[in-house]
Amino acid sequence: MIDFVLSAFHFLLAFTLVSILAAQSALIRPGITAPSLGLAANLDRVYGASAVLLLCVGFSRVYWGAKGSSFYMSNPLFWTKIGLFMTVAFLPIPPTVQLIRWSKQARSQTAFLPSDEQVRGLQQWLRAEVIVLMFIPFLAAAMSRGLGLS
Repeated sequence: MIDFVLSAFHFLLAFTLVSILAAQSALIRPGITAPSLGLAANLDRVYGASAVLLLCVGFSRVYWGAKGSSFYMSNPLFWTKIGLFMTVAFLPIPPTVQLIRWSKQARSQTAFLPSDEQVRGLQQWLRAEVIVLMFIPFLAAAMSRGLGLS
């Protein structure tokens, strides 16, 4: 039963990350408005919390899931998946820092909005996250079928 619950939460959290990235991609556009900037910053906090929870639930599945830790620890695809996830964890750092700066500026200067050039720079980071994130489900599907095991 624990494997069932952990698996369901793992999927929900993965979908949450993808949904937040999609929402941020829709919000963070040249000509961004103050409310969109605020929402993007709030979503960024939820994204960070969801990523941490996803990692915790994922490792819980490794140790308490039905397949057991040896299934994962000996599989190079698992470690590739973890490497990609860590890349996805570090890629949002520059956008998060930028959103924090913009939010502070927006609070102190009510007319503040980032330039279109700055927004396009942030969009590049979001795209990189999406590109890396796209590979993780393929690795997960391969792992669940026993690929990568010796």
